[in-house]
Amino acid sequence: MHPVAEELSLLASSGYSLVYLLTHEEDRAQRLLEEAMADLGRPSRAWSQTAGGQTEDPLALLDELSKAPAGATALLDFHVHLADPKVVRRLRDVLVSCSRNQHMLVVVAPVLEMPSELEKEFAVLDLPLPSAEELDARFRQICVEEQVLFPEDFVDNMIRAARGLTDNEARRVFTKALRKGGGFKLDNITLVIEEKRKALRKSQVLDFFDLEESLDVVGGLDELKRWLHSRAKGFGAEASRAGLPAPKGLLLIGVQGCGKSLTAKAVAGTWRLPLVRLDLAAAFGTPSPEASIRHAMRVSESLAPVVLWVDEIEKGFSAVKADGGDGSSRVFGSFITWLQEKKAPVFVVATANEVHALPPELLRKGRFDEVFFVDLPNVHERENILRIHLERRAKKTDGFDPASLAEQAEHFSGAELEQGVLAGLFRAFEQNRDLTQEDIQRELEKIVPLYNTYEEKIKALRDWAKDRARPASLDSSLVDLFDEE
Repeated sequence: MHPVAEELSLLASSGYSLVYLLTHEEDRAQRLLEEAMADLGRPSRAWSQTAGGQTEDPLALLDELSKAPAGATALLDFHVHLADPKVVRRLRDVLVSCSRNQHMLVVVAPVLEMPSELEKEFAVLDLPLPSAEELDARFRQICVEEQVLFPEDFVDNMIRAARGLTDNEARRVFTKALRKGGGFKLDNITLVIEEKRKALRKSQVLDFFDLEESLDVVGGLDELKRWLHSRAKGFGAEASRAGLPAPKGLLLIGVQGCGKSLTAKAVAGTWRLPLVRLDLAAAFGTPSPEASIRHAMRVSESLAPVVLWVDEIEKGFSAVKADGGDGSSRVFGSFITWLQEKKAPVFVVATANEVHALPPELLRKGRFDEVFFVDLPNVHERENILRIHLERRAKKTDGFDPASLAEQAEHFSGAELEQGVLAGLFRAFEQNRDLTQEDIQRELEKIVPLYNTYEEKIKALRDWAKDRARPASLDSSLVDLFDEE
């Protein structure tokens, strides 16, 4: 039996009369309720305001339910009626007879909206997105219906690609992939991934990224890279057998343009895990930020193991410090509780530029495995970054002296170094010739680094990080020492 069906069965047999089941998947919710009631030998039915043959008036419905025998009724979209004081009052009255008759009412809705009068009456359940086992069963069912044979070793890849979709979305995309190609093949996995990207885009707060980067494209940050490599096997069965929990995540704090966001993408690429970005600003712009964040958590867990990237987290939660109100504080509370308690292998990489805007609760041990400070690159890291950008653009570094360029670009961020190389390439392209060392030198001279404008802020950030964060880079003096030896 499905875990949610088991919980519904237990609630019904324990005398619970009112349940709130959070999900977009009404059909699946009804099937699980039927399964739960069948386990108890009781009937179940569903009500909606538009279903034929039933009363459309919620008050009249509640009158009927006060006399209903043992069983359960799924109330579809009933949450909209909970704004009516008469419905709330009548529902509270009806619960007495429902309890006596062993009849359970299950409100099925995609958002959690309940009046304070009923908060103590509801048992709230989240219906997670389909597991790998459920998607596997759906996949095989469709192949039987379409009378298609498929190679067994292909199934795992297809199911992994479909993680994060609802049951209906998975059914549609499996069928589309099958009918498009006349049988499953490697291209169909790409089709499934693209459909998943479209589905996640509908949520407005999640973006699905392709794995295009690895830690090889990140210049410097050797301490951070060493830590990441030491955790690379943390999601496997071997680590689980050794009693090790899956890594929770990282908080990267530092100067703008120094590779924090690139590192988040590179972690997913190096570990070969899906990468999903949570847009907190978009979440707070939705009618129900709490529901949006909860949906993002649920999708992330369904994709696990996965890397969840939360960029500039301080912009999303900075209002918590100033806003004594319920809105952002409640959302923040549920998010940090999830960070602390989540069991699914969701590796969260959060980045922040303005550390003083961060709520202190976010920095408490247990939310993240480690907090790293990403500073402006030292001279060795600047040389490495310049080499990476030259090589990525198919330019051999033999005719260049990245070391002298790195010396010239003191206090430059990684983004500013990249801009210097790009500007040099445009300069050479305009004159219809190959890039030269002088092109980059001249363009670097024109760039005013962020450090010149925000020197005091950067120094204050360094002072804060001394005793509160782990440096992401090796000490430059130690690098010099080893180079000399």
